[in-house]
Amino acid sequence: MILYVILIALWFSALIFFYFLSSQWMQSLKNLLQHQNQQLLSVLNSQKEHINVEGFKTMLPLRIQASERLVLFLERLQPQLLVARYLPESLMAADLAPFMLKGIREEFDYNLSQQLFISDTSWQLTKAAKEEIIQLIYLSLSQLPAEADKNSLAGMMLEGEVQLIEKAIQQLRNDLNSLNFA
Repeated sequence: MILYVILIALWFSALIFFYFLSSQWMQSLKNLLQHQNQQLLSVLNSQKEHINVEGFKTMLPLRIQASERLVLFLERLQPQLLVARYLPESLMAADLAPFMLKGIREEFDYNLSQQLFISDTSWQLTKAAKEEIIQLIYLSLSQLPAEADKNSLAGMMLEGEVQLIEKAIQQLRNDLNSLNFA
């Protein structure tokens, strides 16, 4: 009987010993998994930062180029530059207006893809500035007699008030200045 008690005591001691070892093993395994998880998160975060930096480095030149192209487009919309560019193309006001309108639309269409790289506000102001100039052309033409010469249309356009071109250019500048270069 004493032998059975000793065997049972040894058996329970062995169970308690293995339970103790397995709980320590489980705890060390848990600690190892937590450590590896932290390392993995650290690597993922650094990769994410790297991707963000690389994305910024890739997009920055595209955003600058888009802003440059749209500023050039907007500057070319200025009535004095627009008139000077198309004045030699015709003799009559009725002939000059279609040349200017066609040129504006072609140049705008050429720059359509730039909207991908600028803010929505900048793009909306650019479109509004283009429409303001188109309306100025139509309004100036409508105020002239049918047989008016090109100089009359040019003079009428130069007297017109244009506000949105400078607002659009300023918005493009503000967008570029707000980029975080760090």
